[in-house]
Amino acid sequence: MRALLRSAEELRKAQQRALGGKGGSDLQDRLAEQRRSVRALARLGRDILANEGRSVSDAIVGRIAKTLDAAALDEGWRFQLRAGRLTEELEPPGFEALAGMASARRARKGAAAAKPKPERIGEARRRVQEAQREARARAREADQAEAEAQRAERAAGEAHQTARAARKRADEAQRALAEAEAALRKTQRS
Repeated sequence: MRALLRSAEELRKAQQRALGGKGGSDLQDRLAEQRRSVRALARLGRDILANEGRSVSDAIVGRIAKTLDAAALDEGWRFQLRAGRLTEELEPPGFEALAGMASARRARKGAAAAKPKPERIGEARRRVQEAQREARARAREADQAEAEAQRAERAAGEAHQTARAARKRADEAQRALAEAEAALRKTQRS
């Protein structure tokens, strides 16, 4: 949990630096770190539920991950998460989470801000919409990859259980063989 909260704080700082025109690659690194922390805790949540004999689906694990992500990125919910008092599902924030952050380009003191030209506004809006579509597409790809990884982890766990059961049966067969051989030797001596 500490890693998640720390990565969320680092992500917030990286977002501010990126808005200031610096640290674009650092933002990507912090975002990846945040995702790793969320995935690790969501897997832990799945394991806890499974150990308690409760039903665990990909949808439930996804909801756990979304809630952890949203709580870590929101200052008010972060306090509840840290205190262990989070009692409801949350949705991660969108671009509105950046609303309070300072922009890289501020009007100079004493200088009147130039009005943006309508064609620049239209172009900027198109770029924002394109970036939003790209972000949604990449998020879907990431969700699909995470779901596939979770399925693979479950399959690996099931394969380990099958292997342990097969090893147990092989050990039992080996013991039975040793007992049969001992009985044969005993019969041959008599």
